[in-house]
Amino acid sequence: MSMADNETYVPRSFVGRTWARLWSLLIGSILALSGPTSLLLLGWLMRQTRDAAFKRAGLERAHIGWVLGAPGRGFFHRLLGGLAASIREGVLAAISLMLATLPFTAAWILSWWAGWENSFSKGYEQALVGPALGISGILIFAILMIYLPMALAHQAVEGRAFALFEYRQVKSAVRHSGWRYIGLALLTVVLAIPLFGSRILIIFSEGIYPGIVDFTPDQLATLSQAILFAKAVYVVVTLTILRRWVGRIYADAAIRARVGRDATLWTNSALARATTEISYRGYFIGRVLRFILLFGIWIAFAIQLYFTQFMKHSWMAWITQPYTFLPWVF
Repeated sequence: MSMADNETYVPRSFVGRTWARLWSLLIGSILALSGPTSLLLLGWLMRQTRDAAFKRAGLERAHIGWVLGAPGRGFFHRLLGGLAASIREGVLAAISLMLATLPFTAAWILSWWAGWENSFSKGYEQALVGPALGISGILIFAILMIYLPMALAHQAVEGRAFALFEYRQVKSAVRHSGWRYIGLALLTVVLAIPLFGSRILIIFSEGIYPGIVDFTPDQLATLSQAILFAKAVYVVVTLTILRRWVGRIYADAAIRARVGRDATLWTNSALARATTEISYRGYFIGRVLRFILLFGIWIAFAIQLYFTQFMKHSWMAWITQPYTFLPWVF
């Protein structure tokens, strides 16, 4: 358990909660507009995941602030504790995610170069390289994404660098996750549709609003910035929902796993003192079925990505997506 988890959580009034949410939405949306600042947003989302898990487990929750830390731990911690926590969590999560996603992002980038881009240089004798790399990347992506959301939640809750790669605990959490984990994956794919769609909106803009052809360059720039900010707001809202939900799913899985053959894996868990009790009886056939469904759902996500890339290509989109890596809109 990290030091941040020992801070006191102070409940707010309804007005206070509403103001805090609106403030967080504004700050988070601004941070989502660039790669470097999205690291702070990623760290804040990690802290949201931990908060949701601790709340679900009935444990003392951490104070979450963008800049200020919880009172009672010194002047500098109070002044910059929240900012320092978000930087730390964001950087560590980004490093872990970069390493975890590299196998499929590298395959996707190389498949695009060897396939689509290679066709312009008449390298047709290498025609099979691009599709082979692309399909391999999609399969690797679908398999890794079965574990990645839970692995990220594990790192968020434990607060340790590279806890994302603690495969035995992550595998145990996925095994005990239940059917809500299917719902989380499906919701992620559904919520990604508007974001992917916004990237190809410009292609159909004249059909949607014919008057756009008369816009001045300044008007087009203003519209583009407005759409970008709207995407940022959408990403912050949807990621907050998804990360808090996976935090609750992870907490339930960890609590269930304390009983049975995986009990020793969770002896030193941050949720080991959970006061919540959840009964669970899993069946092998159910786990196999969930695995197949998760695989298919994440294949659908990859298909969305490929479709939008063919409509409006961006090298950066192969490397990072808000729902799989940095919460950065571009």
